Amino acid sequence: MLPYPEAGRALGVPVEYSDAVPEIRSFSLDTRTLKPGELFIALKGERSDGHAHVPAAYAAGASGVLIDRERKSDVLALLKNAGRVAANLLAVPEPERAMTDLARYYRGQLSLRAVSVTGSFGKTTTKEFLVFLLRRKYSALATSGNLNNHLGVPIMISRLERSHDVAVFELGASGMGEISHLAGLIRPSAAVITMIGPAHLEGFGSLENIYRAKTEVVRHLPKNAPVVISDQDPELERVLRDSGKRIVRAGPSEGADCRLTDVRAADGRVSFRLNGVGPFSFPGHAPFLGMNAALAAAMACEWGVPLADMPRDWRDAGFATGRFRETTLANGIRVIDDSYNASPLAFAAAVTTFSKLPATGKRILVFADMLELGAEELRYHRELGERISELPIDLAFAFGERARASIEAIRAAGVPVSARHFPDAETLSATLAEIVRPGDLVLFKGSRGMRVERVLTRIKELVFSTSH
Repeated sequence: MLPYPEAGRALGVPVEYSDAVPEIRSFSLDTRTLKPGELFIALKGERSDGHAHVPAAYAAGASGVLIDRERKSDVLALLKNAGRVAANLLAVPEPERAMTDLARYYRGQLSLRAVSVTGSFGKTTTKEFLVFLLRRKYSALATSGNLNNHLGVPIMISRLERSHDVAVFELGASGMGEISHLAGLIRPSAAVITMIGPAHLEGFGSLENIYRAKTEVVRHLPKNAPVVISDQDPELERVLRDSGKRIVRAGPSEGADCRLTDVRAADGRVSFRLNGVGPFSFPGHAPFLGMNAALAAAMACEWGVPLADMPRDWRDAGFATGRFRETTLANGIRVIDDSYNASPLAFAAAVTTFSKLPATGKRILVFADMLELGAEELRYHRELGERISELPIDLAFAFGERARASIEAIRAAGVPVSARHFPDAETLSATLAEIVRPGDLVLFKGSRGMRVERVLTRIKELVFSTSH
């Protein structure tokens, strides 16, 4: 990444205890995942203070550490007690700001092109499709895991190499100004904005503010830069109309620049055509992900990967855990893990697709609260329950106070769906274990903070006798 002397100059501090290690490999905030050669950034969090882990960082192979200068004597004492020697120590007034400043400085040394992917839902899938396509032609790096916030983006910048041609950054936000801050770091020359809807309303305050926040990225784009959006979001197009950027529309409408047609889910694959080219396909059962594929393809076309050159089989696109992934467990239960996150639009799409999948046994929906929806959270949960009541689902089990409104709405509809609310994931798991059987199809859905996957873990442990 950078030689330590250059990093010190960029931050305006000396490199203390300098040794022969020539360069910072990248940043790390966690000694458990730190790789040899990385710079360990000691941040003070709610649960842990990174300064206490400096000896462990050196033990794991850190080439240097960045610390709060007011904690320097504490850190040196810890190292002495642990029998460790300091090396390449950067003592700064504010470690988090210094990490950001160093990432900004390093990004300024690179000539690669960056594209930002933001929106309310579908960001990660779109990002994975896009980097898969761009790698047909370029050396590309993309955001990994959940490194899409004020801490994660600097880490991703630190992982860029001078050999990379392009970078795909997923940008997340829960409040105004965050996207603008992150875009200022990555210096994008293009953007993809996925569908926008009610998510993180608690931080944004209104749907109008979400549109304003997610489009903050355009202020950091060059004039006439491409901004790829869904043709199913007219409000987004309206907000961007006077942005001075070139709007590229992807989706099923006849006027779309990248038109999505013939979307089908069968035999464990989703197939589709783009501007008549194809069919393309990827593994899964969720046709609603076809929109994410179209957004990615439209952006790849903008950067010189034409539809004709794209592989027809997208099986190597990386699908993250917890995003509508179907598995048949060893005990014979079919599960769909869509537990990574939940917003009203994404939940409605997932449960509708789930209801259409063939099932030899019961269709069981296990879900929990959609978080950060602000003052209207109960309305969104009631509307979800009403939607579930219209679908051929046998059982709907939920936990979380907000999800109670969904269960009550299902019951009020007077439909044959067996709807039950539980005080917690453990109680739900115990009841579900008594009911679920091989051949049943179970969808797990909820906001990340609710950890619905705990129920899935319990179901994986079930063993059935041959008499069942």
